[in-house]
Amino acid sequence: MISALPPLALQAGANRVVQGVKIEHVCGDPALPAEEDGAVRRRLVEQGLRALATAVERPTLFDG
Repeated sequence: MISALPPLALQAGANRVVQGVKIEHVCGDPALPAEEDGAVRRRLVEQGLRALATAVERPTLFDG
């Protein structure tokens, strides 16, 4: 799960949580120029894929 509020996601029982950007825009920042926003989105997706590929024994926060 990508979340701007990781403590809530972990308390809700998500096994893998990636730190998102903002509550309004979890997977990006529209205030940035298009190229930079795209880079933020790509970084979050790549971190999410690494989180999925990582074995975990308890809820884990992956800091983007």
